[in-house]
Amino acid sequence: MSAIPSNLARVPIALTTQAMLGNLTRTSQQLLETQVQLASGLAINKPSDNPIGASLIQTLQRGMDIREQRFRNFDQAESFMNIADGALGEATDIILQARDVASQMIGIGGDTETRRNQAEVINAMINEMVDLANSKFTTNYIFGGSQIGRAPVESTLGGYRYTGTKSGLHLDLGVGEPLEVTLPLDRAFGALSARVQGDRDLNPDLVGTMLVADMNGARGLGVDLGMISIDVGGVGSTQVDLSGAVTVQDVIDLIDDAIATLESDTSTTILGPGRVGINSTANGLGLDVVAPLTLTIGEIGAGTAAADLGLSQAAFTNASPDGADVDPRLTMLTDISDVPGLAPLSDFVIGNAGQVRTVDVSGVNTLQDLANAVARTGIGARLEIADDGQHVNLINELSGSAMSIAETTGGTTATDLGVRSFASSTQLTDFNNGRGVEIRSGSVDPITGLPNPALDIDFRVHLSDGSFFDVDLAGAETVQDVIDITNAAAPPGTFDMSLTDGPNGLTLTDLTGGGGTFFIEAQNGSRAAADLGIAVSASGATIAGEDRATIEVDSVLTHLVNLRDALMNDDSLGITFAGENLTADVDRLAQARAVLGQRANRVKAIRTREEDRQLLDVSMVSQIRDVDYNEASIRFATLQTQLQAAMVTTSQLGSLSLFRFLG
Repeated sequence: MSAIPSNLARVPIALTTQAMLGNLTRTSQQLLETQVQLASGLAINKPSDNPIGASLIQTLQRGMDIREQRFRNFDQAESFMNIADGALGEATDIILQARDVASQMIGIGGDTETRRNQAEVINAMINEMVDLANSKFTTNYIFGGSQIGRAPVESTLGGYRYTGTKSGLHLDLGVGEPLEVTLPLDRAFGALSARVQGDRDLNPDLVGTMLVADMNGARGLGVDLGMISIDVGGVGSTQVDLSGAVTVQDVIDLIDDAIATLESDTSTTILGPGRVGINSTANGLGLDVVAPLTLTIGEIGAGTAAADLGLSQAAFTNASPDGADVDPRLTMLTDISDVPGLAPLSDFVIGNAGQVRTVDVSGVNTLQDLANAVARTGIGARLEIADDGQHVNLINELSGSAMSIAETTGGTTATDLGVRSFASSTQLTDFNNGRGVEIRSGSVDPITGLPNPALDIDFRVHLSDGSFFDVDLAGAETVQDVIDITNAAAPPGTFDMSLTDGPNGLTLTDLTGGGGTFFIEAQNGSRAAADLGIAVSASGATIAGEDRATIEVDSVLTHLVNLRDALMNDDSLGITFAGENLTADVDRLAQARAVLGQRANRVKAIRTREEDRQLLDVSMVSQIRDVDYNEASIRFATLQTQLQAAMVTTSQLGSLSLFRFLG
């Protein structure tokens, strides 16, 4: 409370007045601030009110704002997953109904007319399945992967093409790394073929323009650049920091510059005219060390740069100039000329949905150019680099159709790329859309119960001179195995089986020159010849086999289309196989729903934690920023009383004078 200072009685009136006015001003200011706090409900209305508290509030508010965005992400994620789960549930019901139709139409359960009627039912199911595949939340497509702005399934060439991505949409949910909240169609319905995965390691050359990030490294763990040491026996040593290198040439230049400086400092020639470069024996770095010097490269501290670059395995000498292979990876910018054995390119052929298109490789210089040339065919094929960076894959995007990749006559590019769908390395299990090739083995005599090799014969080759030979394909796993076994069974100089030059299939040639009929005859009820596509009529002395190694997308839509077509064609075997595939589709959808359920539970748990943190931050902000009404009210009343007392005291003090004091 204001009081008259004891020292004011002996000072000038002007000074007394100034002191009293200062007291009144401070009290009025405090009263105003308290009034503002009571009116606003805030203890801090501007940073100067409490700089430390204001800074803390700003930090907490920033975190709260981030969480508010995460809460919106939570809502988005939960909506995505709820709609996806509902769509997968409906898809499961459709598949179960289709599988029941397949079961009912096998055997005596369905005649030709009934099967055709049921084919129309399946066709309606296909349309409904496409609608489910294109399910949306607002304007976003649920099953498009990370590409949510475009319908993932579109009708193309009579089939159904997937235009989405293989990875789902990721959202920041505050768990250290983005969480995938959508499920690409490929993981739930199946949308892309697993074949053809390139079976050739293309092993691209190491070139100076290659990014360091595009190397697997000598240890297979990538390349982690840092400080390395360079020691030249009997001359000296130096260190070089490679952390700023972006390309292989950057690494070469930095090492070369460091050695050049050492040469200058010691007046010694360390490297010959080849200096530092890419070695000629493997995809690694090489150093042209002058004899008889020995150069070693080591790590600094816990670094791994020298090992990753293949430079730490042994000493470099004039006789041993090469570092280890750093295993360069393919990229879409890889030049065709930098892939050994690939250039020059030749056109190759892609067939799909009953159409055949030639991939025109004129003007193709890079893998991206080649991928663009494949895309320009518009036939539902996609060229991509495998995850290991050493192979290329040619993917069928079109459900409900079968794709093949073949050569043009005399061409080898599809084979060189490792993507020809009917090659010597093709597995027999891939034939006939996964049904494989039926090969008899382990047959026993029905009377004696003993093994009978004669019952294992799969087909007989009748030559035009009237002779024949039998073929037992037991143990065959690849096309080359079939070729080798069949040729070995034929009498020398009478027959030849080989891959067809150009179109896919096996070519069988009768070399006897007889006037009879050249044909293949199945034995013991084996379907091997038909499954291999060689149970066809000859044209003169040649049988041109059919392509039975086409590539189908293992998807719900493919299996429904196959069931529809089998019903229309009254194909009991096709109906059976389609029904079996639909059973696998049910399992895949169940797994997809389990994945969604696990993610939904994780999102729910994360949201609960974030809500708890948000509540804690809100409480802390409230404690710092919000006014305590009880304390502020008491302080306001006290300040009012203090102001009134100060005014009274000031007025009384102003009436005092020296004469009154003396009187």
